[in-house]
Amino acid sequence: MKKNEFAVVLASDNRGILPLSVTVFSLLNTAGPDTFYKVYILSDGIDAGNRSKLEELAAPFDCRLEFIEISNILEEHDFPHTQQWPVPAWGRVFIPELLKEEKGNVLYLDIDVLVCRDLTELFRTDLAGRAVGVVFENFSKPGSHFNERLDMPLSCTGYFNSGVLLMDVDVFRQKGLVRAVLDYAVSYRDRLTCPDQDALNGALCELTAPLHPRWNWHDGLTRRILKNDPAEKFWRGVTPRQAVEAALEPGILHYQGVHKPWRYNWRYEGERYERVMRDAGLLCGPLPGRTPLAVLKKYLYKPVYRMTGNKILKLRERFDEEDRG
Repeated sequence: MKKNEFAVVLASDNRGILPLSVTVFSLLNTAGPDTFYKVYILSDGIDAGNRSKLEELAAPFDCRLEFIEISNILEEHDFPHTQQWPVPAWGRVFIPELLKEEKGNVLYLDIDVLVCRDLTELFRTDLAGRAVGVVFENFSKPGSHFNERLDMPLSCTGYFNSGVLLMDVDVFRQKGLVRAVLDYAVSYRDRLTCPDQDALNGALCELTAPLHPRWNWHDGLTRRILKNDPAEKFWRGVTPRQAVEAALEPGILHYQGVHKPWRYNWRYEGERYERVMRDAGLLCGPLPGRTPLAVLKKYLYKPVYRMTGNKILKLRERFDEEDRG
């Protein structure tokens, strides 16, 4: 038996099979020799053909892949799910109830993430009795986009991105937090703009533990480093040092937003994703969506990326010099 055995959960329907496959491959392909992943797929009607393809993709790796059907999981719950926020988006809320055999930390991942390294360090995070480890996007403050809208007190740390959640399922069960999130979603349904994420933030805001941003980093944040003042104490919920560390050595890259990396676009970390697609055998020709306008936009962004890279390296040198005293 391997020393490190961890449970990872993703959720999808047939429309998300390609990015789901890339994420699963990146997870398994970066596992260390002592790491064994139990990969649970919360399926909203994934058909037999697509299940077989995922099983074939995982077959060369020492892992366990299991599908859990959740198509009817919302029938008993009166809260918002739409085409934009479908059943798989809400699946993460039910993880402590669906994975009854699991204890302690369980990791949920969105299917638009890329795992860049073994996750043992992340799984061994001590949540100190909190329900969930998260990467914050913003700190609480008067007049924020979330404190008043979601009735989140200023004593809450801030607003987190729910694409990566390190969940202590024991705490969820002990405190009845699945029910708490569902009740919150119903009570605040008219205020939710990102329904599942807003509900998780509102219900769990006093029960969160901060994670290093390397565990949920996206290339938009890397570009934003150009605009930030290194003398500032925090950049959107993280320190400048943490931001530089995450940009240079991300653990999990999150390709949030409308420009997804499985189609040709200008994204800063797009080439990394494309390499993983090819390594997984999921891309044989050029990326779809390559048009003259898209090529031009990518070309125009190259100087910005060069400036970004140079600034990040200079910031790391600055922080290293500070450490040396």
